[in-house]
Order: sequence, then C-alpha cells, then structure tokens
Amino acid sequence: MDMQLMIRERNPEYFVLDFEGFREEIIQDLLEVCGNEFIIEKRDVGKNNGVTLSGISITGPGETVFPTIYLEKLFEEYRKGKMNIKESVNEILRIYASEKAVSGVNMCYLTDFDRVRDKLIFRLINAEKNESLLKEIPHRRFLDLAVTYTVYIDDVFATAGNVTVRNDLMNKWGVREEELYLLAQKNTPRIKKPVIRELGEMIAELVDIGEYADPGEDIFGDNRMKMYVLTNSDRYFGDSIILYPDLLKDVHEMMNRDLYLLPSSVHEFIIVPDNGEIGKRELSELVKSVNESSVDAEDFLSDNIYLYKNGTLDICS
Repeated sequence: MDMQLMIRERNPEYFVLDFEGFREEIIQDLLEVCGNEFIIEKRDVGKNNGVTLSGISITGPGETVFPTIYLEKLFEEYRKGKMNIKESVNEILRIYASEKAVSGVNMCYLTDFDRVRDKLIFRLINAEKNESLLKEIPHRRFLDLAVTYTVYIDDVFATAGNVTVRNDLMNKWGVREEELYLLAQKNTPRIKKPVIRELGEMIAELVDIGEYADPGEDIFGDNRMKMYVLTNSDRYFGDSIILYPDLLKDVHEMMNRDLYLLPSSVHEFIIVPDNGEIGKRELSELVKSVNESSVDAEDFLSDNIYLYKNGTLDICS
C-alpha cells in the first residue's frame, strides 16, 4: 500500500487538502451520513461584482428546492487547523437543517406578488462590474451604479435573508421595473431604517459591541469637521440609504454644508462635510486606497467619490 495512503488512513487530517479536495471529501462524508436518497452536488454561484462562491447543494427526498451552502469560510477554518472534516460536515448539516424548512415555503411565497410587495427593497451595486448580472435582473442606472431589487424575508419563516428579483420572477408577477422602484422606495426606509453616526464613535462601539444610536438623535453638534457613517439599521447593503427620499437633503440642512460621500463598501457611505479646505483629490485617493487594501471584492461599490450640492448628487470629477 502507498505510504501516504497508509498515513492518510490512520490520520485523515495529516495532509491539508486544497479547496477542491476539501469539497470532494465533504461530499463523500455527507453521502455516508445522509444516505443515497440525498443528492449532494457541487455548486458555484455568481455574486456581486462578478465574484463566484463555491459550495454544495443538498437535496433531500421529495425536495424541489435546495440551499447552496458555501464552503470558503469553512475551508479557511480547516486550512488553519481550527476545524477538521468531521466538524465541517456537522456544521454543514446544521446549516442545511436550519434552511431547508423555509426553502419550499419561500418559493410559493415569492411567486405571489401581493404577499411580497411590502417586502421589496432596493440595493446599489457597481454597474460596470456587474454587466452580466444586470442582463438577468430588473434594474435602473444611477450614476456609475445600478439600483437592483430583492425580497426581504423576515422572521415570518424563522429566518432572515434576501432573494434577488430576477427578470423571470418579475415577469411572473406581471409588473414593470418602475413599480418595483416605487415600492422599494417606500419599503426600504421602513424595513432598513437609516443610521448616521460619527465615524470615531462607531469604531469605538464596534470594538465595545455597542448599539447604534437612534437615527433621530442629534449627532452633528458644532464640529463640522467630523466624518460620519451613513448606513442602515442592520449594516447590510446600507449603501442604498442614499436613495431614501429627502434623506440627503435633511442631512445637508442639518450640516449646513455640501456633502462629500465616500463609498466605503456596499454596506455604507462615509460623509465628509465640505468646509472649503478638503481636497477632492485626497479624498479620491483615500477611497481607492481603502478599496484596494481593505474591501473584499464582493463588497466593492465604487472608486468614485460623490458630491451632494444644490439638491443633487453627482460624481465628483
């Protein structure tokens, strides 16, 4: 018998597998645990900005829909020695059990437009990096970005998540993109409440696991040189907050200054009040530097900075 095979049989974790080897091992172990009645397949899914995530799908007897369970994070834990194959399989089974109960219900739920119309919300993504995706989903262009739509699934189904609205689903509903936008414009601020915090305070709270302030709190004071974080209440795809009706207008009036908006990621903007001394070039270089060094590819929004002035938001050239 091959020596490496002998060592591997005695100690399965002796060799660190590459990602594909890890996925194959996971599939084989899941088949042993679940049995031949289950279908377990590789699945790669395109995400925001052309990012592809790799995982597996598990389809049980009689199931017509299935969750995709992504493996990148589990593989990283395995590679670092923090989780072995067996522990990874157990975690996948836990995820599958928590998701399968809602998957079938969601499909029936989603096709009924009257049931989802109050849960339609919008997101902002980079238009250029998502050209292929935009061919498949209803959207509208906004500066160098694109407004897209999701259905927010809340705890009615004992879970929370978002389902991207695609052209086939919109056509099944028999509606147009304009109606989706009007509904999302009304729903999103209600479901994802606006949050504005001073940047330093938010960083301190993240370290201390503190709470966000109430969006209505007076946070501006007299110091117009501070930077502020603009996001939503769950800090997930909070970039769409700049689409909320009158929000930038209200912030502009409270600040009494024009506003630079720096895209930190798809999850938030940084507001910098214009004091007449801030250099656009320096702000632009800051955004590009942060995007290159600190923002995951899937979370990238834009390298441009924006200026809100005279009631209009434009790319700052």
